[in-house]
Amino acid sequence: MKKDVYISIKGLQELDGEKDNIEITTEGRFYNKDGKYYISYNEGELSGLEKCSTTLKISPDGIVTMMRRGQTNTHLVFEKGRCHTGHYETPYGDFTISVTARKMNVDIDDNGGNIDIDYVLNINNIAQTNNGISLKVHG
Repeated sequence: MKKDVYISIKGLQELDGEKDNIEITTEGRFYNKDGKYYISYNEGELSGLEKCSTTLKISPDGIVTMMRRGQTNTHLVFEKGRCHTGHYETPYGDFTISVTARKMNVDIDDNGGNIDIDYVLNINNIAQTNNGISLKVHG
């Protein structure tokens, strides 16, 4: 079951009291493979990652993995209450990042659904941002 879908994404980043919001809707693909759901889409100019593709893997236990490939490469794991460390490759240099999901709501089935994640992102143990992402998959 692979199908074309619309994906609505709302993102929030807060650093030093300043908030940056982004809202986009894009086309993508949604499918189930080996008991895991996958959502894939190409990033656009609004996100600042216009030469990247993003794939989210949603495991049955609610763990969400975000993989980006292209101009920027990363592998982030979101698991409530756990810290995961990864590598973030950009045209401006490479960084070590840690992600800790504070709150997660994953409600996905064969028809689509919603993912809401509130998380802390730590970059090279220098900068820490509070973030949120809300993603809706619909036909």
